[in-house]
Amino acid sequence: MTPGWQQEIESRLHGLQNGHEDILHARMVLEKNRHHKKGPRIATARLVCNVRGATFTASKTEKTFEEAIRGTFLAMREELQSYREKRKTRARTESARRAPLRARR
Repeated sequence: MTPGWQQEIESRLHGLQNGHEDILHARMVLEKNRHHKKGPRIATARLVCNVRGATFTASKTEKTFEEAIRGTFLAMREELQSYREKRKTRARTESARRAPLRARR
């Protein structure tokens, strides 16, 4: 992997955090497939992110690694946004369900 790609991947990972600090571990895999039936799409990027309570995987196959990396991070951003919104909603619902404690006499 070239240092330029590594820097881009690291900066995009920091962008995925976006003030949440919930990504525990992330791994990026770049693969080149030379199979004749794949056609021009030979670059595959796969991103696996472990967050508190879940593991997400995003993968894209494109003509170049740059396109594959970009598409993979866009897909992962959508997954994480959806997960974070569901987690917020669940936390609000659970806190609303709790009955206030009565003062004992």
